[in-house]
Amino acid sequence: MSVQPNHSQFEAWTGHHLPDTLQVEEGVWAAPLPLKGDQYVRHTYTYLVLDDQGAVHVIDPGWDTADNRARLESSFGQIGKSLTDVKTIVATHLHPDHTGLAPWLKEQSGAPLLMHRAEAEAAESGASLSIAVGFFRRLRSWGAPWADRTKLYTELWRQRQLGEGVSVRADVRVETDEVLDIPGRRLRVVHTPGHTEGSICLYDEDTRSLFSGDTLLPMVHPGIGLSAGTGSSRQNPLERYFDSLDALTRLDVDLVHPGHGYSFQGLLDRIEETVGHHRRRSDEVRSIMRAEPDTTVWRVAEKVHWTAGWDHLHGYLRLSAVAQTAMHIDYLRGRPSE
Repeated sequence: MSVQPNHSQFEAWTGHHLPDTLQVEEGVWAAPLPLKGDQYVRHTYTYLVLDDQGAVHVIDPGWDTADNRARLESSFGQIGKSLTDVKTIVATHLHPDHTGLAPWLKEQSGAPLLMHRAEAEAAESGASLSIAVGFFRRLRSWGAPWADRTKLYTELWRQRQLGEGVSVRADVRVETDEVLDIPGRRLRVVHTPGHTEGSICLYDEDTRSLFSGDTLLPMVHPGIGLSAGTGSSRQNPLERYFDSLDALTRLDVDLVHPGHGYSFQGLLDRIEETVGHHRRRSDEVRSIMRAEPDTTVWRVAEKVHWTAGWDHLHGYLRLSAVAQTAMHIDYLRGRPSE
């Protein structure tokens, strides 16, 4: 089976307009909440899951803006619920487009916030204050010219990416294979490190649906190694990501609800496409390095064929591209015979 989209969401995505709050399966609604700034990915889906006692369980509350607070309240009204009906809040990972509204939602509902242990520890350690800062400090060692470092710093500051922290704390830490307390559903935690160290997916064993967060997306390939903390593993993030995708292939999944894009069928096909994308990227990086053995990470990144084109990557997107290049180089150095 090829990747089959939810057509209402797909039309909104390709038309670049905000879709309506939509019921994506029995008892589950997807509420789109816009991201800050001018970005290719324009919104995050916050999922509202109804249990058999009438309570609502929220997955990935989006970026915290006054408009998004109003949008989320409106989505609750559309399904005949209010914020006080929220029983639990789950974040698939720590990024602000998936956790931003959590503190406000906790105040409104009194519901606890659940995250994987690794993400909870990153938040508590203060490592989450800025992913961009960690990348920016490595630019010199990656060979970024001084003028580019200065320009990046200015752009990141203007976009309010530098120093923008995530002021969230988990009330409950979850581990892989743990079943969440959602009456009438068996929603199981699947730890899928790669995008971040503590990224999780949620697998509904009864409906065979998967809430994939940013681990697997239908139209774009998520960044890898974008963890707020360094994590305990010394394994390359790309290698960790491949292992996570392999674990997902063992699940019996009919429908995937991602953090961005649209709900879709065809999990195995999308995993194959995603792994293939990263294999090709590694091959491209290897080819560039063989042609220029003494080149820098920055020069390799300049020569990679990015989807949007190197010249169109600015601010955090360019910083992420260089970081992804460094990750692929490290991955290849661990496999010299390939």
